[in-house]
Amino acid sequence: MHTSRPLLLTVGAAALLSLGLAGCSNASSAAVDAEAAGGDGALNACPSTVVLQTNWFPEPEHSAAYALIDPESATTDADAGIYSGPAIADPNITIEVRSGGPFIGFQQSTALLYSDDSIMLAMIDTDESVKLSASQPTTAVFTPLQKNPQILLWDPERYSFDDMSDIAASDATVLYFQGATYMDYLIAQGDVRQDQVDGSFDGSVTRLVSGEPVVMQGYITQEPYRLKVDYPDYGRDVDSLLIADTGYDIYPAAWSGKPEVIESQADCLAQLVPAMQQAQIDYMNDPEPVNKAISDYLVEIDQFFQVSPELAMYVHDVMRDENLVADGTDGVFGSFDADRMTETTDALIDIYATTGVETAPDLKATDIYTNEFLDTSISYGR
Repeated sequence: MHTSRPLLLTVGAAALLSLGLAGCSNASSAAVDAEAAGGDGALNACPSTVVLQTNWFPEPEHSAAYALIDPESATTDADAGIYSGPAIADPNITIEVRSGGPFIGFQQSTALLYSDDSIMLAMIDTDESVKLSASQPTTAVFTPLQKNPQILLWDPERYSFDDMSDIAASDATVLYFQGATYMDYLIAQGDVRQDQVDGSFDGSVTRLVSGEPVVMQGYITQEPYRLKVDYPDYGRDVDSLLIADTGYDIYPAAWSGKPEVIESQADCLAQLVPAMQQAQIDYMNDPEPVNKAISDYLVEIDQFFQVSPELAMYVHDVMRDENLVADGTDGVFGSFDADRMTETTDALIDIYATTGVETAPDLKATDIYTNEFLDTSISYGR
């Protein structure tokens, strides 16, 4: 499965879903390099249908894609996990937002880009882009989140940690998804010990709720609310630390494409990326219509992952208050910081070298991202 989202289900349920849906994709016969729609609309250099692949169920964290479409004009296919409709910026263009998770057999977004030529952009973390740079290179063009919402969390009635190194000095078992690169970084930094990590985490919060001495991975936008509201056997606050604050400062779920698609669709991206910048800001300024659309859509999908309107507003507020959604260091919304990307890419290359992963030879940060399509006049003001 893709480790960028929590599952919140048992191993058995995950296995059944994966077996039933693995290899299933929303592949289309329409290639991403189809002829531009033309006309005089704001997205006239784009194909008549622009396909965007998310990495999980619909959720407010993906609002840069969903907010491209007026909820009143959207259509849904709950079985396929497709939300589509005319773009607000240009009604001549259809935006098709595809769900990840079970809808794609829990594959990584990069794998989808390379198996389905109809996808223009997909959500890809910086570490995934570096890890697969040799075999499946990607280029990020827009980051809706400036900070990764991933956390380690714990019950404050059992532990009191001021920083990550306090975890290493404790008796806690640290639960995480096996293969998550951030854990290799934390171990190398001395923030957790090799002998205390447990890679069997499946997204379930059962061990925390039952009172076991655990620290577990999660998202500041999700688990603190869910544990307090949705789990009456726990029903209280958790404490947490952001993994981004340890120095493992990736850009999460950046909108990315295959390098050849980025090149061939440059004219479209010069229009589409500013539309995505504006859509995310519009959502942050007025979240309720998109939140309601996402919540209603998830009810229609009727699977294990749901986002109530109350949780959706909580997610929005956390993204705003924790500066997860903010302007880049240059004041442009959605931009990548060059120094940060260089430091992160170099650190990831070193980590992968020690774990036997071959990255692209002489890989540079500029190989995996570009700010060229951003409208530098668009700012969130945060």
